[in-house]
Amino acid sequence: MRTIIFAIVVAALTSGCVTSGAKRDSAPPQLWSDHKQLEIPVGVCAERAFNVLNALGYSRVVRNGNYSYGDFNGNRAAVKCVESRGSSFVYFAVAGPQRETVERLRNQIAQKL
Repeated sequence: MRTIIFAIVVAALTSGCVTSGAKRDSAPPQLWSDHKQLEIPVGVCAERAFNVLNALGYSRVVRNGNYSYGDFNGNRAAVKCVESRGSSFVYFAVAGPQRETVERLRNQIAQKL
């Protein structure tokens, strides 16, 4: 199950990425993730995830079922809620070019959830 969630999150984080023939920086992109168990129904979790991204100032926030993603200054965040015995398992990840920024954004999402 977690492998499927990871694949979905990676796909969302990289969708919209454009590659070109131009030389890229030698530093690899950063991907920071975490997860939580929340004692709330999955629908409430999904609504909270969508609201958290909006409250933190993400742009182009999209909710698709129990999954939300958005952009913040060249970084992309994804949050996925999955039902787990009446509560919610929530997985969140942020991808972007700078380690410190990606870590900070991930931590902000974790705190708000």
